[in-house]
This record gives sequence, structure tokens and C-alpha cells, in this order.
Amino acid sequence: VVDMEQYFDQIREMATGYGVRSVFVAGDDAETVVETVREIGRLGLKAMVDTEEARTGTDNSAMMLLTHHVNITQYAIDAIFNVEIMTEASLLLCTFGSHFSRLAHEIKLARGGYSAPPVTLDVLWFVNP
Repeated sequence: VVDMEQYFDQIREMATGYGVRSVFVAGDDAETVVETVREIGRLGLKAMVDTEEARTGTDNSAMMLLTHHVNITQYAIDAIFNVEIMTEASLLLCTFGSHFSRLAHEIKLARGGYSAPPVTLDVLWFVNP
């Protein structure tokens, strides 16, 4: 688990060094997303976030019971929306262990690249055999 302060340090560094103005925020934990959005606001930056994506453990458990009722079309649209807003952020601060992060990275490169280099806070994504 990466300490949240490491994320915040990277955001501060990129905002100062590269003029980053917006940061995409995602996470599996609703409380962490709220904390991150609050910190980004304190830095005077725009947080780009899909609030429907972050859920509590209770939410996740309830959704597991409803998996056979998932609207797969809406699920796919939500996934595409999340990748798109990731590509629009001026800073991609993520974990490249995530397929979504890697896809957003590739799209951003195809569209002309970054004003600030992406920051990954996990090990290189090719480490899994």
C-alpha cells in the first residue's frame, strides 16, 4: 500500500515543476477519494473524478450480490468515460498495474503526449510473469 502523502508529494511536485492544473482521481475506497479530492483542492488544482466509481467495502459487497443484474452497457460506458477523463487530466498519477491507467497512458501518447510526465507509484507493470 502506498502512503497517501507520497501521492500528494508527487502532485505538488508536478504542479510546481510542470504547471499541472488538473489531476484525475480514482480509487477503490470512497474515503480515500474524498481525502485526495480535498487535498487537490487545497493545492488550487482541479480534481477530475467520477464519484460513482469509488465505493466503500459495504458497497462492493452489495454489488457482488447483484452482479447478475449489472447493466453491461452502462458498465462499459462508465469504463470508457473514466478512461477518457484520465486522458484529459494534465497529470496522470496512477498505478500502471491498472489496465485502465495503461490504456489512458497509451491514448494520451497517441494524442500528442504529456505536458508533465506520467507518475506511477507501483512497480513496473511487466513484473507479473
